Amino acid sequence: MRSPVLSFAIAVFLTSWANFTLADEVLFSSIGQRLHLMKAVAHYKFEHRLPIEDLARETIVIEQAVDQGRRQGLKPETTAQFFRAQILAAKQIQNYWFEQWQTQPPLPPAPRLIDTRAALLRLGDRIVANLSQAIAPTSLPQFLVATQVEGLSASRQRKLFTAISKLAFYPDYRTQIQDQGVVRIGVTLDYAPFSYGSLEQPLGIDIELGQKIANYLGVEVAWIQTSWPKLTEDFIRGRFDLAMGGVSITPLRLQAGFFSEPYHVGGKTPIGRCADQRRFTDVASIDQPQVRIIVNPGGTNAKFARAHIAQAEILSFPDNRFIFEEIRANRADVMFTDGIEVSLQTLRHPDLCALMPGQYLTHQEKAIWMPQDRTLKADIDRLITQMHQRDEMTTLFHRWLKPRP
Repeated sequence: MRSPVLSFAIAVFLTSWANFTLADEVLFSSIGQRLHLMKAVAHYKFEHRLPIEDLARETIVIEQAVDQGRRQGLKPETTAQFFRAQILAAKQIQNYWFEQWQTQPPLPPAPRLIDTRAALLRLGDRIVANLSQAIAPTSLPQFLVATQVEGLSASRQRKLFTAISKLAFYPDYRTQIQDQGVVRIGVTLDYAPFSYGSLEQPLGIDIELGQKIANYLGVEVAWIQTSWPKLTEDFIRGRFDLAMGGVSITPLRLQAGFFSEPYHVGGKTPIGRCADQRRFTDVASIDQPQVRIIVNPGGTNAKFARAHIAQAEILSFPDNRFIFEEIRANRADVMFTDGIEVSLQTLRHPDLCALMPGQYLTHQEKAIWMPQDRTLKADIDRLITQMHQRDEMTTLFHRWLKPRP
């Protein structure tokens, strides 16, 4: 007959495994792998006589983890506590190896720190991505097995598990924004009339629209500088809550987040010098070996040009604020961009003209990019619908589609 004590132990074991999910397994394994890499970090620091503690880098790691945690609905203070606990565990392992190597140093060379840190970043991303639900206390045995690393004490393991089990989640992203009292909006500030100017004095349609969203949610707004090449990375890493400033809906972006109802519909069309209107009448006449197409890197303009231009030279210009000056100065001939930008730039510069007036080469919709949260999307969609119904959106566009300095 099975003893009561044995039966109880089996019941506890089965209960712990019943509550143990695949996400938990990936999470615990990733934490364990990250801790195992601390020996390589210690080796590099020992060989190069570097201190174990790097408070500046620790601060950056925690700030980045908190930003990424927002995407998972994690409350920032609990994310910070968890990553502090990881850092303390990492330092304990490094101190352990430093003590071991006082009498018998490790064989050179040490693993390259740049490679180790790249692996740490990947594991950090995986850890945050799997922090999607509360961890059951009964998962402790599995956690202890997955994070058993030489140099890490059992008490430090348990403190790390306590930190992970105390992670708290918001019920939805709107509640998170309202609890923080601020909505962080990423803008490139280089794409008039949607967003331009500076962080201190941002201007444009989406700046005004972003302020209306903040007012609607009852919070303040904080503008976060991003760029077209880094927009998706910054969005995924949680540097901001919303991406605005003339962001087009694309299949790739839809994989990473939700979009609001479109507030502008348009498409790509070419712009160039008015003197070249008779020379460039369609894409075929533009796509010639002697023609110079200019693009701003990272956005849909460059993507369109590279997909449709085979013979013309494609020039990449890094600053979208001054890209039209390249055409005016005859250092480039044509740019494919959104029709609304063509309308604005031809108003600002009488020597620039739409080369295919009234014709769109693509269909594009501008909208607000946000996390995959239906509550937040419903709120923002409601505001946009109301603005359309009251003709406020039309008025907003008319106000900004004027020549400005």
